[in-house]
Amino acid sequence: MRSMIWGAVGVLVWIAAAQAVEESKGKAVYESRCAFCHGADGRGDGPAGAALQPPPTNFTDPKYWKVRGEEAIRLMIVSGKPGTAMLPFGQVLEPEEIDDVIEYLETFR
Repeated sequence: MRSMIWGAVGVLVWIAAAQAVEESKGKAVYESRCAFCHGADGRGDGPAGAALQPPPTNFTDPKYWKVRGEEAIRLMIVSGKPGTAMLPFGQVLEPEEIDDVIEYLETFR
């Protein structure tokens, strides 16, 4: 019984470590490609954000997450968002990088 518990704990630790690695990859992509507009903390208050109309998305706003799922976010990253300054990053980022940045965006919830 004890070995089963330690085995389960080991699996959970491994999963947490893997998620932390993905988050750090996503954070690196976010900081290099997104933070200039969306801000370091995802509030839409990056250095370029003040000059943009409409302003960049605030990823810390609970309303944003009520109406956006992972696929909608992926589409915006890949294709951009018409009527905004959001550029299409589908030709710039690898699919894995997009997955990583989406996972990192979830930390702003």
